Amino acid sequence: MQQKITQLLQIDFVRFCIVGASGFVINAVLLMVLNKDLHSPFVAQLIAAEIALFSNFMFHHHWTYKANKVRKTMSKLIVQFHLTSWAAIIGSAALVTVGINVFHLHEVVALAISSGIALFWNFGWSKFMIWRSSPKESHESEKLEENS
Repeated sequence: MQQKITQLLQIDFVRFCIVGASGFVINAVLLMVLNKDLHSPFVAQLIAAEIALFSNFMFHHHWTYKANKVRKTMSKLIVQFHLTSWAAIIGSAALVTVGINVFHLHEVVALAISSGIALFWNFGWSKFMIWRSSPKESHESEKLEENS
């Protein structure tokens, strides 16, 4: 059983989802607190999402994609992650607002729906663009494996 869990944790998508779940909890708690104070689901979601986004970035960089040989500076990674994630965050804020104001959903239910929609967008950008191994590094590691 432990070996199966270890094998699952080697899969980027599984790690991505674990990080995303922690970000979801951070986002949900902050959304509920901020929405009570601000009375604006859209603004509350933007603030909550930004805080959760930074947490997710740090976990992805130090765990999810740690093995990727990325030749980018930390600041470039942060900017790329934020630019691609903000499209999902703005869409999420709009969906959360509609869910709460139009369909009278609880904040967490509206957030869960919007997060599910954003999941594959965020994973695709993170894995295949932001933390993509550089071609030179990947090529060199293939040569090392061949020589082993």
